Amino acid sequence: MEREQTMKKSPFNVLKFGVVGLTVVGISAGMLPMNGTAFADAVNTTKPAINAPISAVPISTINTTGIQIKEVILTSSTELLNTNIKVPQILGMLDTKAQEEINSVILSNAQKDLALWEKDATEAAADAKKAGFEYRPYELNIIYDLKENKTDNPSGMISLVVTSQGETGGTGMPRVDTYNVFNTKQAQRIALSDFFGNDFKEKLNAGILAKINEEPENYFIEDFKGIDEEQGFYIENGEVVILFPKYSIAPGAMGTPEFRFSTHITNNPKLDLSTIATFKNANGVSMVSLRDVANRLGYEIKWDQTSRSAELKKGAQWTNVTLGKDSYFFAKMAPVTLGTAPILKNDTIYVPVKMVTDILRVEIKNG
Repeated sequence: MEREQTMKKSPFNVLKFGVVGLTVVGISAGMLPMNGTAFADAVNTTKPAINAPISAVPISTINTTGIQIKEVILTSSTELLNTNIKVPQILGMLDTKAQEEINSVILSNAQKDLALWEKDATEAAADAKKAGFEYRPYELNIIYDLKENKTDNPSGMISLVVTSQGETGGTGMPRVDTYNVFNTKQAQRIALSDFFGNDFKEKLNAGILAKINEEPENYFIEDFKGIDEEQGFYIENGEVVILFPKYSIAPGAMGTPEFRFSTHITNNPKLDLSTIATFKNANGVSMVSLRDVANRLGYEIKWDQTSRSAELKKGAQWTNVTLGKDSYFFAKMAPVTLGTAPILKNDTIYVPVKMVTDILRVEIKNG
């Protein structure tokens, strides 16, 4: 039918988050579907997943209260279509504008799915009557699962999975839309590069292929071409779960192939303060040399004379500090104050030791 063909042709839907709110390419934010992959079984969105040890970049975010979901139930206006449609609406995001836009997208997608399936069901019933066949009602199921709600590790993230599946009497081709967002004052879309760096495709492709080769009988190895820039994924219990469309790299019996990768760093970095330049300011705050910190932790440091700021970067991890400005952040976390601004002393930038512990998330020794 028309709806099934549409779903098969559009396995990936994308919504991009920009610097301010939502920015969209070629279509308004309220109409653009979210990042997703086409299709898992609607009855059970969590399939047995494959684990692979891939090194990931830790994400620092701000802890706030938990996210809640309000359900909107949609029903069909015709007896020709049976429905089980539970549309999630997010409550509690810090960025209320982004929350409204995300909720609008989710609800709009469900309403469009319902309208198309009602149209298909009406046409199929008419065709069956004309041909003298018994018509059996179509079915449309839309369900959701809040995988990550900021209260778990990694914190500060929302990961919501919405699964849509229509049934015409045969095997369906369900769609899985994933919504992954940093819950900050200006919501930001979460990307795989936030966890695995700019070379995330190479890392994840190697891990996925290794696991496929462990069970080659369960996959179409020749059909695995690697992940792309808009690969579907969700976050759950400190793991990134990579999704592939049903039938794309495995038989239908495998459902939606899933591959899990830990976002935890097993060897937590430590910094010995006895090896770097330190002093206490007039208020008794311990200050540390930013360059020494960068060198010990493997960051590249770059000074910008115009803005009087220094940037630290290591893979996808980065931060920036400005002399005289008490504002600190890491990656995409919202800026926070630590009570002390960076200063210049003997041509060396010093920052409060809390930047190391609270912003870079590094344990210190001899402090």
